[in-house]
Amino acid sequence: MIAYIEPLKVLIYGGKALKGEEGSGFGGFCSCGGEMQQITWHSDQDTRILIAECETCWKTEAIVFRDRQFVERCEVKVFKRNELKDLLSELLSGSEYEALMAKRLGEQYNYSAFSRAKKKLEEIGFDAEELLSELIF
Repeated sequence: MIAYIEPLKVLIYGGKALKGEEGSGFGGFCSCGGEMQQITWHSDQDTRILIAECETCWKTEAIVFRDRQFVERCEVKVFKRNELKDLLSELLSGSEYEALMAKRLGEQYNYSAFSRAKKKLEEIGFDAEELLSELIF
């Protein structure tokens, strides 16, 4: 899954969460013929990934470069702040998700499941506390 978490400017690519740097300006042309604008740039070793959004059809794409050579172009699923719970439910098991939500709401939670969820998110590269602070209920 290639996903972009808009409020955090984080891209999930290749099983890793990559922080992004703000981009600006022209980002290429969309398949619909529209002009794409740069949103963020992400780096992972020798790979650079541009996240760009079409001004016409609003499609968001990742354009991947390795050593300044084009590698691939693929559609990206964008998660806005109000959709972060959907992302977490895709990444975590049911019990891990429930524990994370209960912790965020200040309710009693299964510590073991919460610990597994936090470990899983950190293995991907997320700061679990930062992610929890962005959730909207």
